Amino acid sequence: MEFLTPERITTQLQGWLANEKPDWRDIVVRPLNVTLGAGFSADIFFVDVDYVDSAGTQNQTLVVRRQPMDLEVVFGSSLALQGKMMAALYARGDLPVPPWIGMYLESDILGLPFLVMGKVEGECARQKPNYNLDGWLVEMTPDQRRASFTNAISAFASMATIDWRDGFDFLAQPENGQPGLDQYVGALEAWHRAAGRGRSMPIVDAAMAYVRANMPDDAGVNVLWGDPTPSNVMFAPDGSVNALIDWELAALGPAELDLAWWLYFDDLFGRRFGVTRLEGLPSRDETVAIWEAASGQKARHLDYYDIVAALRMALVAVGAFDRQVGIGNIPATNKSLNDNFMTQYLAEKLGLPVPQFGPDFVAFMKNLTPVEEDAA
Repeated sequence: MEFLTPERITTQLQGWLANEKPDWRDIVVRPLNVTLGAGFSADIFFVDVDYVDSAGTQNQTLVVRRQPMDLEVVFGSSLALQGKMMAALYARGDLPVPPWIGMYLESDILGLPFLVMGKVEGECARQKPNYNLDGWLVEMTPDQRRASFTNAISAFASMATIDWRDGFDFLAQPENGQPGLDQYVGALEAWHRAAGRGRSMPIVDAAMAYVRANMPDDAGVNVLWGDPTPSNVMFAPDGSVNALIDWELAALGPAELDLAWWLYFDDLFGRRFGVTRLEGLPSRDETVAIWEAASGQKARHLDYYDIVAALRMALVAVGAFDRQVGIGNIPATNKSLNDNFMTQYLAEKLGLPVPQFGPDFVAFMKNLTPVEEDAA
């Protein structure tokens, strides 16, 4: 991965922006933060841009996201898909997303493919430290917390009203099956094969077999955010939603999958981490009711989709495990490949022996999210 200097960023981005945004004149780029490698699945940095357009002199801060090409955590991760998703949603104008600038899929400008978007101000519910323990949500009243999460749930639930054939057909992956749940599960199977690499992953393997064998036959075909968590929502000070961010896992499938993913993370950062959820945050039943009201449909087969969400997160954990082994944080003999929060959840759901945690798990988790001593 090529090292970027502020001078290289200035020169290369000014040239690219001049070509990408022909209505911008006299472009001046000033890097604000060029610390790379801090992101989990991408390198992200900020630049300040001055320019002149038909309305006069302008200034805005842009976010540049480069896509590493090694140590893949999410199987088949595609910068092009993320960019197309953000561009399509921004063009619609009915869902809060960052302003779309453009993307470049070659490596000759910034050393790696990259996309550029406008920076959105606001706060997210951070995972590290756990938002139930520290941060702006802690300072809110219970009613304010409830309103903030209600706004976020309602925002992504509204995606259930989008017709995927209206500008989102790029999400179709015919090699994985028919659009909808069949395709979604087919993509999971491809991910499972690639992640396994011939290794024994008994709980993940059992979950994959269960998900294929128990597919509901009345699942809808919807546009999915793919990663609806409080950490991917930019909130305004009043709790309204400024933007939904991070579209790396966008896909086609039943809308309930986004709801199940939100519920999974809500449970993970509370009960599973041994942390008391903040007063006022909607309960599981309340979350489902908020989602149903905003989406205009009933949430069906959530027990099944809970397992699908947990399986996908378990596959993310496999990628995270391999990444940590690859950069030398943990040895390949670390037991957390099969013994982690994700496989524990799946084992409970499927009636399998539940993994127990020890020092290996603590070593694995310390570079991801904080682990409470009593949870380990």
